[in-house]
Amino acid sequence: MDPQGQQDHTVDRIIDLPRWDESILKEAGFAWYQDGDNHDYLSNEAIMVHRDEINRFREASSDLFKMYWKALEHVRSNKLWSRLGIPPNILRLIEFDLDRNLPHVCGRFDFAGGIEDLPLKLIEFNADTCTIMPESSHIQAIMHEQVKEISKGQFNNLVNDLYMVFKRLKNQFEDKVATLLLTSLGYEEDRLNLLIIQEAAELAGFEVDYADLEDVIFDEDGVFLQREDVYVQYNFVYKLVPWEFIMFEEPDLMDILTDLSINHGLVVLNPAYSIALQSKHMLSVLYELFPQSKYLLPSYDDSSHLRGKTFVEKTNFGRMGENVKIVDAKGSVVAETAGEFGDFTKVYQEYAKMYQDEDGDIYQAQIYVASGIPCCLSFRSRDGHIIDDDSDFVTHVIFQ
Repeated sequence: MDPQGQQDHTVDRIIDLPRWDESILKEAGFAWYQDGDNHDYLSNEAIMVHRDEINRFREASSDLFKMYWKALEHVRSNKLWSRLGIPPNILRLIEFDLDRNLPHVCGRFDFAGGIEDLPLKLIEFNADTCTIMPESSHIQAIMHEQVKEISKGQFNNLVNDLYMVFKRLKNQFEDKVATLLLTSLGYEEDRLNLLIIQEAAELAGFEVDYADLEDVIFDEDGVFLQREDVYVQYNFVYKLVPWEFIMFEEPDLMDILTDLSINHGLVVLNPAYSIALQSKHMLSVLYELFPQSKYLLPSYDDSSHLRGKTFVEKTNFGRMGENVKIVDAKGSVVAETAGEFGDFTKVYQEYAKMYQDEDGDIYQAQIYVASGIPCCLSFRSRDGHIIDDDSDFVTHVIFQ
C-alpha cells in the first residue's frame, strides 16, 4: 500500500535469481556484503527493466546534472550559500575549485518511479560521498551472470566511465605527479567503495594508496603518509569523508585543505562545490528555477506550500534515509525514521510514488554519473515507505 492507501496495480517486474556460488564474492574481496548483519542485503531477486526505460533514466540524469550546474551558478552569482546551509569557512575553496574547473568525479541520483507508467521523479542527488559502488558495478555484474542467457544486458559502465574521468584529470594536471591518496573515516563499507575509485584511477595511470583519515599527515607543505622513515607526498586526494563533517566538525582541517589547494595546488575530490550540490535545499532552488521540469517534484524550504498534499520532510545534510518523515494530506505522519541529522534545517518535497511489486515492496532506482555522464543503474528495495540503510540491493536485467 502507498501512503495514501491506494494499491499500485502494475505488472510485476521481479524475477527470482538462480542459486549462485557465493564464494565468488569472497574471492573478489566482497565477503563483507554477505557476512553478519549483511547476510540478506543482496536480494536474491532482480528487477526487469525496458531499454527505453533505461534511456529515460539516462536522459533524466543528464538533464538534471545540467540543471544542478545552472543552479550552482545561480547560487554563486547571487551569494545564496547560507540558504544551502553552507558556512563561510568553505567558500574560498568552493570558488577556487569552480575557477580551476575541477571535475565532479562521481555522484548518484536517486529516483522514484520510472518503471511502467510511473512518472520519473528526482528524489535527491548524492553528490559528495556517494556509495553503493561495489554493489552497482562488480557485484551487480556477478549477479547478472546468473541470468545472462535470458537478458539483453545491463546498464553498468561505472568503472570504465570513472576511468575516463581520471584520465582527463591526469591530462588536466599533467605538470603534477599522479599520486592519489584515498581516505575515509575507516568504516569497512567506505574502504570497499574506495576500491572502485582505486581501480578506475590506477587504470588511468595514477599511483594510489589508502589510509584512514586519522593516519594522514596534513602539513603546511602538503599531504603525506609516513612509510617507515620515509614521508610520501600526494598531489591528489579522494575523500569518502563528507564535506559537512570537515567544515562543521574539523574546521582546522578545512582551513588546511583550503590553504593547500589554493597555495600549493592540492586537488581534493569530490571538489568542494560538491557540498552545494549535495545540499537538500538545492532541491527548492532547482524547483524555483525550473518549475516546469518533468523530473522535479515541488520542493520548498517551508512546509506550508505543501499543505493539503502528501509530502516528505528531510534534513539538509541527512544521509542513509535517516530523519525522514512522510506526512499525508491530512497532516498525519505516515512513516518516520530516526537518525543523527535532526539538527539540520528541513526541506519539504511533494511525495512521489515508487514502483511496488506484488508483495508491496517499494523500489528506488539510482543512476550514477561520472563527471555528469550517466553510467550505471541499480536499485534498492524494502518493505516500508522509506528507503534507508536497512534496504536491500537489487540488480537489474534488461529484457526488452
